[in-house]
Amino acid sequence: MKNLQRIIKQIALENNLSYEVLSCDLIIKLTKDNKIRYINGYKFGLNSHSLGLILDDKYATYELLNSLNIKVCKHHILFRPNNHNSYAKNYNSFKYCYDLFLKYNKNVILKVNNGTCGDGVYHITTKNKLKKIYNYLLKYNFSISLCPYYNVKNEYRVILLNNEIKIIYEKINPVVIGNGKDKLIDLLKEFNINYFSNKNNLKKKINYNKILKNNEKFIYDFKFNLSKGSIINEDILKETKTIVSKMAKDVSKKINLGFGSIDIIKTIDDKYYVLEINSGVMIENYIKLTTDGYNKAKKVYEEAVLEMFK
Repeated sequence: MKNLQRIIKQIALENNLSYEVLSCDLIIKLTKDNKIRYINGYKFGLNSHSLGLILDDKYATYELLNSLNIKVCKHHILFRPNNHNSYAKNYNSFKYCYDLFLKYNKNVILKVNNGTCGDGVYHITTKNKLKKIYNYLLKYNFSISLCPYYNVKNEYRVILLNNEIKIIYEKINPVVIGNGKDKLIDLLKEFNINYFSNKNNLKKKINYNKILKNNEKFIYDFKFNLSKGSIINEDILKETKTIVSKMAKDVSKKINLGFGSIDIIKTIDDKYYVLEINSGVMIENYIKLTTDGYNKAKKVYEEAVLEMFK
């Protein structure tokens, strides 16, 4: 959050706002003409409280979007087996989870409903792993979601303020192609030098010294999170950009999104779905991975801050 604090502090100075950091740097307090506004984490208070709570829950977000006939990735809620409340009936057993696993041809995603940055998201293709991850996630979470696995070709993020697009980009996940001579780690560094040069970022149980055969494909991560090694492409095809932009604006308008980001996927059969919506706008990795990212982020955050004081 250091970039966010640095940017907001600069915005405050340039717009005659008093700036104060509270709660171990989690909360930013801004004051002008006896008006006080707060930024909590990456949330600027420009969405209704109830909408913010819905968007913080991936299953609740699915239910909302589905009720509005928006094309969204399918989610099924799963509760702990010891949850015997009426709302959990029929959704609180491993049998229900396994039946869904079979329904989707043994190719699913299990994930926490309140996770961020791709944490707590697992691709599962075997019963043993399904059981293991099911038990593990429900040990620490009130509920989780099961989704069919979508074979994603592209993923896009659209940041909007008052239904106007401020930033749009494609996220490209870490996939490398062998040439018969370079080590895997060298190919990964060529893909994203900053991320893969940091040993703390590297997954375990991968032979990074392996030399991939010519044209051999290696998918490091099926997830497209920038915090997991993905990179940014802002040069999106015009036709695709038009489709993604229209879809994002339609979604934003329907749910009355004040300030947030919408993630949209494009599958290998060229179908578009909303993956998730974030009520907090984090542009930290965007700053690191793009030219002039700091100034672009500052412009968006400044518009949001000024909107808070209207």
